[in-house]
Amino acid sequence: MADDKPAPVSKKRNDPTSQLARGELVHAEVKPLDLSGIPTVIAGIIAWALAFVAVLIFHDDLKRSGNEWWLWVTVAGFGLGWIGLAYCKRRWSSIQAGHRSATED
Repeated sequence: MADDKPAPVSKKRNDPTSQLARGELVHAEVKPLDLSGIPTVIAGIIAWALAFVAVLIFHDDLKRSGNEWWLWVTVAGFGLGWIGLAYCKRRWSSIQAGHRSATED
């Protein structure tokens, strides 16, 4: 009869952190998709503007239920978006001029 002993279990951990520590995993060089952030901020401004229009449509219902403050939330988001756009444009022009690195914030 054959020996029915179980095969020895490897004590080597196979989780990604351990594999990275042993040098078995290599990080790929991944570049950011959008260094300027300008298109993202513009999309946010548009989203807040659309939210303002949607809240404006239901303004009477919101006023009756005491949730009229939602209108001001959309106005604040829209306004802060313009401040963010000014910041991103200034930062991007500074990066393009070579006054700061792309990873510096």
